[in-house]
Amino acid sequence: MFRAEVLSLCLVMAGAAALPLGLRAVNGMLPGAAGSSYLPTLETPRPREPFDDAAALAIREAQPEYVVIGDSMAGIRIDPRHLSRVTGRSVAGLYTPGTPVAYWYLQLKNVVAENNLTHMRGAIVLFRDDQLTTQVAVNGPILDRVARDEEPELDRILAAHRLGPLSDVHRAARSVYQFDRTRVWLEPRLTRAPAFALGKSADLLTAINSEVFALDKLRTFEAADLPQAQEAFLDFDEQVDRSLLPAMLDVAERAGFRLAFIRVQRRPRPDGPPDQSDALARYLEKLAAYLEQRGAYFHDDRGDPDQPLAIYSDGDHIRSDARLGYTERFGRKHARFFQ
Repeated sequence: MFRAEVLSLCLVMAGAAALPLGLRAVNGMLPGAAGSSYLPTLETPRPREPFDDAAALAIREAQPEYVVIGDSMAGIRIDPRHLSRVTGRSVAGLYTPGTPVAYWYLQLKNVVAENNLTHMRGAIVLFRDDQLTTQVAVNGPILDRVARDEEPELDRILAAHRLGPLSDVHRAARSVYQFDRTRVWLEPRLTRAPAFALGKSADLLTAINSEVFALDKLRTFEAADLPQAQEAFLDFDEQVDRSLLPAMLDVAERAGFRLAFIRVQRRPRPDGPPDQSDALARYLEKLAAYLEQRGAYFHDDRGDPDQPLAIYSDGDHIRSDARLGYTERFGRKHARFFQ
């Protein structure tokens, strides 16, 4: 009797596991289905912006020896043409305001390392504080312009950061059952089902979403809801292996050029450099040691007497008329990196 019950249970479990496989056939018959994302573990299939071939071609035609990568912190500080004059090396700037580290990783990999740049000697990344190891969660569409059709290493890292130890299980289940593709067509139908069952128009759901639960109808978004900086995120040993930093170093190592990481100075006080916690100071010490051990170049701008409050405009940006001066000093201060 017991054996029969076990056998029945096994059959039920096998059927439950096999039944969703039939949805793969439905997915394949749907017209115009979007292809898998380059972040398949995290994103459902969606239309995406194409890779920016024009930008990649422009860099390939320029054949720089060095590139500077970063967001507005880099763009407002480094003038590539002036840096070329100061160093005697050809320099290109890859600046996109508001971009996360994942964007820089894809630029480094797809626009620099795998773009047939035959004269490449080094890439320079400008960053703030713990940005290199804590800015891991991203919104996929932001990355479209620099992502290829498949980005398995990026998918693995981002999935592991978000899903933890179960990320590999999630990835395997998605591959077998294609639940991401199923969700695209099934979820809207399930959402509309109650309205249709009650004989109501589909407009009812639209009205609920646009009027009843509109943003201005929700509670005030208090400042307390915003995440606060926590010292736990400044544990370098814990964060580094969950970040994109090792992958960036691997890309440069495989391509045969060196990386430089420059921590920009945040907005200073009137009487000196910006405040810095003991935890952040310890984090930066470990970051510097790690990068040196991996063969990269590191420099911290904090406390630079040539960067007083007077040269800053808004926030951590320096004034546009201070850009050439910063670039001039940068080229001379880091001359050994350009050798």
